[in-house]
Order: sequence, then structure tokens, then C-alpha cells
Amino acid sequence: MRAFFGLEPNAETKSAIEVWRNQAFPQLLAPVPAENFHITLAFLGNITAQQLHSLTRLVDEMPRVSAFDISLNQLGYWSKPKAFWLGCEKTAIEHLNLVAEINKLAQMAGLRLQQQNYTAHLTLARKCKAKPDIFSAAADFQWRANEFHLFASKPSEQGVYYPIQQSWLLG
Repeated sequence: MRAFFGLEPNAETKSAIEVWRNQAFPQLLAPVPAENFHITLAFLGNITAQQLHSLTRLVDEMPRVSAFDISLNQLGYWSKPKAFWLGCEKTAIEHLNLVAEINKLAQMAGLRLQQQNYTAHLTLARKCKAKPDIFSAAADFQWRANEFHLFASKPSEQGVYYPIQQSWLLG
């Protein structure tokens, strides 16, 4: 199974981001559907059933991380994956602690994750050949992260979708 840990905005926030994005950037060729909006905590890639079982058991036993506020208020663009995103200008320490803990547990479960600097972000669009004009649109979306999820990444005729496999409370 192809999987990742992530945070999911509430339905109201997803809808607000989608409306704002579609009004501010109507030219985007491959906007991400609102139902796929999430912030990745750790991308696991393809994992075996045994690795999944070990990892979820470890996550079940980890010390509980406090709930935290997320403020998506920064726009960005990565040219290599051609991704346009909405991110956090300042990421909460609890958020960063959760990322570090999940990465540590994934390694304990035998997974080899890519080591890179973490940037909390929600992908707005893919296949952007150039950086959108971000100076014309200000963004500020907030919600409280009270839980995190293990998502599967599944292909379909309409594109990829991310069903939640398991959830854990924060707080």
C-alpha cells in the first residue's frame, strides 16, 4: 500500500480554500480537488502489511502530542514537482514535534524515509509550468488540528484519492 501520515483541514476550511483558489488563480491547469486537501506529516511510500502493522502499533503507543493551530498564510511554488502550494509562515512547535516523532517511529518500523527539510504545506495545484502570480492574492486560513491520519494513496479513473485508513487524536 502507498501511504502517508497527514493532517486534514475541516470541511469548512477545505471549502474556503477551494473557493479562494478558484477565484484568485482561475488559470491553474491541474487544481487539486478539495477532498484531497491535506498537509503531509510523513510520506511513507509503498509499505508492506507487516511494516504498516508495526508502525501503527508504535503510533498507538507514542506519547500524545498536544493539539495545535495551523495558519496557512504563505504561497509557494516548487519547480521540480511543478507544485503550487499554500503553507505555514510559522509552523507550530507541536506540529514539528509530531513530524519528528512519526519519522522516528517509521524508522523503528523499518521504513527508510527521505530525509529533507520539512515544509508544512497544502498542495493547491500540480503541473504548473511556471510560478503563478502570488502577489495578487493574500491567503490566511486557520484551523485547529485535533487529530492526524494515516492515508492511503489510491489511483482511480478520476485521479488519485486519499482515503483515511486510521486516525489518532491530538490533545
